[in-house]
Amino acid sequence: MARPPVLLSLSAVVSTLVLAACGGGSPASDDIAPMPADPPGSIAASDDVGRALDEDVVVSTNEPFWQARVEGTTLVLTGVDASERRLEVVTSTMTADGRRVTARDVKGEVVLIVRRMRCEDDMSGARFPMTGLLTIDGRGPFRGCARPASMAMPGEPETATRVVPDVFIGRWDADQAACAAGRASDLALTIAPDRLVFHESTAMPTDVDPVDARTVRVSLDFEGEGERWQAIRTLRLDAEGGTLIVEAPDGAAPPRVRCED
Repeated sequence: MARPPVLLSLSAVVSTLVLAACGGGSPASDDIAPMPADPPGSIAASDDVGRALDEDVVVSTNEPFWQARVEGTTLVLTGVDASERRLEVVTSTMTADGRRVTARDVKGEVVLIVRRMRCEDDMSGARFPMTGLLTIDGRGPFRGCARPASMAMPGEPETATRVVPDVFIGRWDADQAACAAGRASDLALTIAPDRLVFHESTAMPTDVDPVDARTVRVSLDFEGEGERWQAIRTLRLDAEGGTLIVEAPDGAAPPRVRCED
């Protein structure tokens, strides 16, 4: 069956650019103007955009949970506690950065917009190649993510642990004298769950890999003295938990003691 004609409309381009947002959930309908009706005129879309988007596509949204699937000349709409609707695609418009599909049935109209902008699902963290907007019978647009129908549903990404264990949290220095207020030494180190503050730099953990109960290997993004760099440090505690060794790949720094705040 032939696909609907590919069109390009100025109002559709403006709508798509204004509504350039990604993520689940739906803004209040009073805050966003309804999408404009499809105009009678048209001009040809670019071949590159047509090749990228002129295929079946799926848009998924969160809260409310909807899925709209374009299958040739049919748009299939499903939702939580809602029966399936199959609407006839009446226009398929290629915009400056995506596609706009309008479909209708006896109950009303569904407008689907796909933008060529990467999207991360705000509930699962799954990554999609495109962003989607869905307007159902004048309600919406509901923001979500989009993918070609030929692409499998993305899974949740593997997440790296980025929190330093509690046993390392605290203030450390060369000795208790250096721990005293105003006498911090070059070995001064404050460890928080999400950062390590050294004497002249701050490091944000990008991966925390526990080795054992008192040893952890941390990948860090450093920033200090106008520079940025990445490095790995291994943090080791003694049996009592009062002495800390910070090891770099080329060797260990002098021991630090836990400050008695």
